[in-house]
Amino acid sequence: MQKIKDILKEFSTEYIEDYKKIWIKSKLTTSDSLLSVAKALKEEGLRSLSTVSPTDFPDTDTIEMNYFFEDLQTKRNLWLKCDIPREIEKCEIASLTPLFASANWHEREAFSMFGVRFLNHPDLRPIIASEDFKGKAPFRRDFDWDAHEKDTMIHMKMIVDAFKEEQENNEINLDADSSEMVLNWGPTHPASGPIRLRIHTDGEEIISVDPDIGYVWRALEHLVTKKDFIGAIVAVERLCFMDNINSMVGYSMAVEEIAGTEITPFAKWMRVLLGEVARVSSHVMGLGGFFNNLGLHTLFMWNMDMREFFLDFLESYSGARIATAAIEPGGVRYGLDMTMFDELQKAIEKFDEGIDEVYTIFVQNPTMKMRAKQVGQLSADDIEDFGLSGIVARGSGVKTDIRMDEPYAAYDEVDMEYITQKDGTSYDRFVMLFEELKQSVNIIRQAKKHIEDGVASGAFNPTKDHMVKVPKKLPKGEAISRVEWARGEVLMHLVTQEKSSKPYRLKLRAPSFNHTMMLDHLLKDKTLSDVPLVFGSLYICQGDLDR
Repeated sequence: MQKIKDILKEFSTEYIEDYKKIWIKSKLTTSDSLLSVAKALKEEGLRSLSTVSPTDFPDTDTIEMNYFFEDLQTKRNLWLKCDIPREIEKCEIASLTPLFASANWHEREAFSMFGVRFLNHPDLRPIIASEDFKGKAPFRRDFDWDAHEKDTMIHMKMIVDAFKEEQENNEINLDADSSEMVLNWGPTHPASGPIRLRIHTDGEEIISVDPDIGYVWRALEHLVTKKDFIGAIVAVERLCFMDNINSMVGYSMAVEEIAGTEITPFAKWMRVLLGEVARVSSHVMGLGGFFNNLGLHTLFMWNMDMREFFLDFLESYSGARIATAAIEPGGVRYGLDMTMFDELQKAIEKFDEGIDEVYTIFVQNPTMKMRAKQVGQLSADDIEDFGLSGIVARGSGVKTDIRMDEPYAAYDEVDMEYITQKDGTSYDRFVMLFEELKQSVNIIRQAKKHIEDGVASGAFNPTKDHMVKVPKKLPKGEAISRVEWARGEVLMHLVTQEKSSKPYRLKLRAPSFNHTMMLDHLLKDKTLSDVPLVFGSLYICQGDLDR
């Protein structure tokens, strides 16, 4: 960590401080030095830029830029800040995309939502936001949402007209005598879900893939600023329904940090238990969805049967199977009736009965192995350069897992190891899902036993120890939290104002955004038949992709 501090000391900074065990926090006095600092950081080994988070401060007429650099190898991270003018004509800063490939889409998002122009960006087009939001910076504090929503029909026409114009330009720009064409894969393709891939092909061969995302954009980062700190949970958990628990854990950790609140050991173990149940629910869908993308729907439904037993436990605990609202700042929302563990035990037994069949029928499937081992290969360098995480990173042999890199809840007491594959192909990522399912069920067993032993000894009171009080109004501050979500790293940047009852700003960095960025990299020069397989192997959820 000292080497990072030494680099920062070579530049003009307002402060350099230790933030967390593996984090340094610093602010540059001027944005002019950002590019030079970033270059020095990359040379030191901080090769991944996790995300870019602007915060709008109209009172001081500034946009504060937040950059989160990570070293996946040595677990050294830096939270770097600088200010830029808020005035739209002067709201600009150097692009880091030439240095960090992962900056590409994150800078485009900041451009779309806050109006920040990134100088020398190779492709600074709006992203996520639909045509009617382009050029309007909807996440700025003074954007008039009510006025915007009054013109719904006009906005719909703008979107339709933009699509028609795009199609007409395709006809003009492509040689009519060639075999080139632009295909729209989605947004209603049964494998893609609500995402459109503009695929430029020459016959069956893919020339380029340009993802068009934002079809389920819900402006979650704006919605949380309209709710109190507890009510924001309903927006945060909708990051993606397949693992809503861990996103709530991440948000609650950030609130608890600013509030100075420490949750109980019982609540920490409950967060581990519920989080791993949600991970199993998501991974089972991922296994089935991989085959579903290939048109093998029976296998998808077969796998879903196992998932239902884990959802039964979530329902017994929270009253809901999907949108559980089971986690909130201060702990977990509900006490535990120990008889609920009967449902959990049924789920574990169902898993034990079926996991060998899953291996034989899914993992050992000869057709899938033959095809998936040939495509979608990502190197360890790709993982770092593009800021990839979760099974996508570990499938390429990179040992990164926030549950161990930066333990939260009770993960520092869990017996677990990194699970990796070595080749980084679509098949490796599929095997990762299978292996991590077994790991998660093992962690569930550990958490279940720890809770049972704690209750039996009197160390835990399952009906009272689930929650500690968190103030309704928080002091001015900010925090970042990271969790190992089912799909990879979720980083949340929370900003609060003095005596405020709701978030001032919440940045949601989710893994599908970075993973979808890889489609052009992975599919260029491949054939159209490879699209569903590679897409499925990246374990993308449109919820966290669009937010």
